[in-house]
Amino acid sequence: MKHEPDAATAWPTTRLGDLQGESDPGREPGEGVWQNTIAAADHALEEASRIQRGVQHNLKLMQEVRTLRDELRRAHAEIDRFRGMHARVVVSMRQLEDDHSADMSRLQAENEMLLVRHRVYKLLSEHYATGALRFEPAVFAEHRDRVLEHVLFQRRKGTPVTQIGVADIAFLLL
Repeated sequence: MKHEPDAATAWPTTRLGDLQGESDPGREPGEGVWQNTIAAADHALEEASRIQRGVQHNLKLMQEVRTLRDELRRAHAEIDRFRGMHARVVVSMRQLEDDHSADMSRLQAENEMLLVRHRVYKLLSEHYATGALRFEPAVFAEHRDRVLEHVLFQRRKGTPVTQIGVADIAFLLL
């Protein structure tokens, strides 16, 4: 089985008679050689322009690849920048949470102490009002300290501050 080349890719053949100077009747001598040379040149030009189009297309694709790589590098740089910003924000938020927790604990402790002191003063004012006692600053300060110690002791034992009454502190103030 003989393989015959495709007509589009095959080189034009020359006629032996044209090469030897023989010609067909009605043709001028050498006309076939020139036609074969022109056909070969046309074929070569077509191939050259096809190759040129392929090279231009490849160059265009390479330029697009470069552009996309540059965009990808910029996107990665921006991602890294945002990742760094996010990490700093997370650290700041955690610090704020810690500060907030510490402030809340401090404020709760201060609030509890103020409630205890309020209860002490309320108990003392009720005691003084019930007993119709005269107010002396030095004696009042001494009584206040005793009642405060008693209220704190009762609180440590688990007794709610609001359940401590005037009767509970009367023995302290005798």
